This record gives sequence, C-alpha cells and structure tokens, in this order.
Amino acid sequence: MLTSPVLRVILFLAPLCPICQNMSYDLRQLEAEFSGDSIEFLGVFPNASTRQDQMDVFQDTYGLEMAFVKDDQGWVNQLDARWTPEAFVLDQNDSILYRGRINDRYFAPGRRRNKTRNRDLRDAISDALLGNAVRVPLTEAIGCPLEGLKLNTVQH
Repeated sequence: MLTSPVLRVILFLAPLCPICQNMSYDLRQLEAEFSGDSIEFLGVFPNASTRQDQMDVFQDTYGLEMAFVKDDQGWVNQLDARWTPEAFVLDQNDSILYRGRINDRYFAPGRRRNKTRNRDLRDAISDALLGNAVRVPLTEAIGCPLEGLKLNTVQH
C-alpha cells in the first residue's frame, strides 16, 4: 500500500502583522482539513524583535495548533522569504513545491476582497498529497515585509 508523501508547510508569521492575524482562520481550516495527512505545519517567526510571549499570545488568540519557532534554523535565507505571511510547501527532500500566498483575499497591503476566490496554499497541498505537480507553484505573497529586508533592489 502506498502512503502519502510527507510534506512540510512553513508559514512565515509576525504577531503584529494584520494580514497574519486575518489569515489565522484560514490556517486553522487548513490544519483541520489536513490533520489526518502526513503534513507538518510550522509557524516560523523570522523577525528578531519578536518575543516568545508574543508568539504564545498569537497562538492562543488565534487557536493554531502548529509548532511555533523563532527562525533559528535560517529558514528565511534558505527559502529567500520576504513577507509575513508567506507560505512554502516542501517535500520530504526539502524541495520547494509551492511558494506564495495563503489565498487571494488580499490583493495589496490593507486591501482585501470580500470573498476569497483562490485558495492557493490549500490547492498546492492537495496537489502534492496526490503526488501531482502543483498546478500553480508560485504566487505573490501580500503582507508585511520582513524586518531589515531591503525590498527595493533597483540600482540608480
């Protein structure tokens, strides 16, 4: 009998980012939907200013079950993360199968649709669990930039 592939879903989060806060319901839904599958959800807090007590309050307030960690493993650099929230789906070899937004509710910082049209992270997880190539492996994450990250790299 074949078993489902082991996936790791890494979510870059920040306790004070309003988009992270607003996406918590969607993250709880994903945790519940895929609870029987061999998936590890991991909330990574990359900003140096984030304290453990802030992470604990975020987890308690928004009812997320995934493990929360500071970025002591260097995930930001390994994955070239730039935003919170930003999601990555990795296979058992830590190859990136998906990178981007949780869904398309936000189309710009502070600007959101009334209704979610595309659940990109959910679709990517589903594709990967079925052993299929992820149909849309890259989307643009909308959120709060990581602390200290220079987003404008255009040289003048």
